[in-house]
Amino acid sequence: MFRNNMKKIAFLPHKKTKFVLLGSGNILCDFYNLLIKNGFPKPIIVTHPKKFHKRDQILLKNTKNFIDLFEFSKQNNIKIIETEKLNDKKLIDRLLKLGCNAAFSISCRSIIGKEFLKSFENRVFNIHPSILPMERGAAVISWRIMNNKKYVAGTIHQIDEGIDTGDIILQLKKSVIKQKPTVENYSIETDKLYNKLIVEFLKIIKNQGFCKLKKQNEKNATYFPRLYSEFNGAIDWDWNGKQIELFIRAFGFPYPGAFSFINNDKISILEANFEQMKNDFHPYTYGKIVQKMKNGSIKVITKNGFLQIIKISVKGKILEPSKIIKLADTFYTPTNILENSKIKTMNIKDMVEPKNRG
Repeated sequence: MFRNNMKKIAFLPHKKTKFVLLGSGNILCDFYNLLIKNGFPKPIIVTHPKKFHKRDQILLKNTKNFIDLFEFSKQNNIKIIETEKLNDKKLIDRLLKLGCNAAFSISCRSIIGKEFLKSFENRVFNIHPSILPMERGAAVISWRIMNNKKYVAGTIHQIDEGIDTGDIILQLKKSVIKQKPTVENYSIETDKLYNKLIVEFLKIIKNQGFCKLKKQNEKNATYFPRLYSEFNGAIDWDWNGKQIELFIRAFGFPYPGAFSFINNDKISILEANFEQMKNDFHPYTYGKIVQKMKNGSIKVITKNGFLQIIKISVKGKILEPSKIIKLADTFYTPTNILENSKIKTMNIKDMVEPKNRG
């Protein structure tokens, strides 16, 4: 964790610093409670319309660290403002009339514009799961697993008109020790860092009345777009086995899984392990099922080894692979699906309700 002494942004005394919290999720709920615990005024919550929460409610409900914002608000008698137009003047005026003079974004799906920033005198902040300026954008955990990077991180930064480009206030980074960490492992550890950062952020405001800022170094900047497993999770069997295993883990639980096809049936692969071999197989054999295991898994030929597929999903039903997949069947992914999964991105409006878990 660091602080910088170049620029500052001032706050009102903490008992008069009223936040509007923008977004959703368990960290937003934790932030809400921490503000009240530390003597800040009761914050206002603004989130995207409830129908756009449905996908997360379905996919994340069985994870260890999920909190449904609407259930949280019901239990705590909190009125939530739902909007698609975060930068709407009527909304901004309403928030100002409610006494808000600072804003904090946590998993917010809207780009915060110039008028919003100006109205809050740039006291608008975000928490992001990387060491900015690296890994700007979205789906950071999935991209990190794909790239085989074993760490979690968090940055609290001031929001400007760019995407994750604002001045930095606090940062933390920690190694992930687990040999094959899952999306959920990364998420839980990231949340622990987030809570440390938020506690420190509120402590600085409360004790100092201002935050010190540091500009991002654009030479180190990288950006990754949002991912949706149902669209972006197409497996390319020309990759080597390790790359495929990482890809499957990147789209694993709680997401619907990376996918491919057998006999025109879409198969989502939820769990797999790669076994490297010294002798490569001919590329013609990649994706072919060559062995069924007693535990219900199957072995598939990949470049430089076997991929043992342990768990799959078909039309939303989780199955043992050997029950529906035959020896000599071959996984394949049509070229047009592969190309679209790499070059196109989906909007949350297109993914309001998953058609199925596969």
